[in-house]
Amino acid sequence: MGKILRTAAVVSSFALLAACGQQPPGYTNLFGHVAEGFPAESVMNDARATQPSGSAYHQALYSELMEHAEYEYGQMQDYRDAMWHARNAMTAAGGSDVEPAQIGSRRLPADKVDELTSARNRLVAALAAGAPQAKPEPAARAVAKFNCWIEQQEENFQPKDIAYCRDAFFAALEEIEVKKVAAPEVITLQSDVFFDFDKATIKPAFFPELDKVAKMLVENTNMRLFIAGHTDTAGPKSYNQGLSERRGNAVADYLGRKGVSADRLTVQGFGETQLAVPTPDNTPNAQNRRVEIRQR
Repeated sequence: MGKILRTAAVVSSFALLAACGQQPPGYTNLFGHVAEGFPAESVMNDARATQPSGSAYHQALYSELMEHAEYEYGQMQDYRDAMWHARNAMTAAGGSDVEPAQIGSRRLPADKVDELTSARNRLVAALAAGAPQAKPEPAARAVAKFNCWIEQQEENFQPKDIAYCRDAFFAALEEIEVKKVAAPEVITLQSDVFFDFDKATIKPAFFPELDKVAKMLVENTNMRLFIAGHTDTAGPKSYNQGLSERRGNAVADYLGRKGVSADRLTVQGFGETQLAVPTPDNTPNAQNRRVEIRQR
């Protein structure tokens, strides 16, 4: 009778452990943990024995994912996630892409969903823009570290591991994102360089400078510009007003020939009313004969 009672007590204890909900999210109970250890060993051995092939990106991705698989298997004994990383590593080793984990695939804290969603969208955009070909190693690191981050964030009880994966992800993402050229607030085109005295014709020697402006506009399609023409004080004010307008229009016309639509450009002439260098009337001054381009 005593033996029966002791057996029942042991069974009850294991049943209690099995039903216990104290494990962090992402972990199995005692029975599940032990049971998952057996297939995990086999999966890990298969992954270790895999010889990565394919592109430099896929080979780097295999190595990055295996690093996380080994950590989860050996140090954390989180067999479920060890197998997840290892299977992804084998996929990469075969030359196939591994997508960043879907947000809905993990039980994430509500206050972390937006940040992870935004991060994933940026990563997907960078990958689609050619990061695996242009920068294979940081691209692979970004994917692996994102998967590490979302896995650790689901568990949500190891702040150092979460911070490590998150910070490493953003560092890699910074390397692979395509940066748009920042548009300068003001671009000044000095008239003594671009125009002969009393002329509104741009000299061919200085076309390359305007080509840079045109290229910037083509690459930043939402940019709108204000083009302001100016003169020095030599000559009548009414004449200088017209000359400043012609100089501004000359710049706008040049940009138009390079593919910039007119509705993105506003041109205004200021004559001699806004001098860069104050001078007396009827004073030629190269710095005052200018065109300014401002973002509007």
